[in-house]
Amino acid sequence: MSKQRIEVGDTIRNSENGLIGVLKKEVDRKNYYVEGYHEYAGKWQTAGGSLSDYQKWDLYQKGENDNIT
Repeated sequence: MSKQRIEVGDTIRNSENGLIGVLKKEVDRKNYYVEGYHEYAGKWQTAGGSLSDYQKWDLYQKGENDNIT
C-alpha cells in the first residue's frame, strides 16, 4: 500500500513526537508549516520548510480543499 500524498489543509502527525496539526502554506512563497494545539503546551507552529519535508509526516485526516489559505 502506498503512502497517500499530503497536501495543504490536511491534518498530519509527526511520528517522532506525536504532535498533530494542519499543514499550511505561506502566501506567495514556497514555505510550508504546520500549526496545531497541544493540550499542555498550547498553540504551536513549526519553523517551516518545503512540502517534501512534511511528506515524511503521517496523514491523520484529509483536509477540505475549500479551507486552503
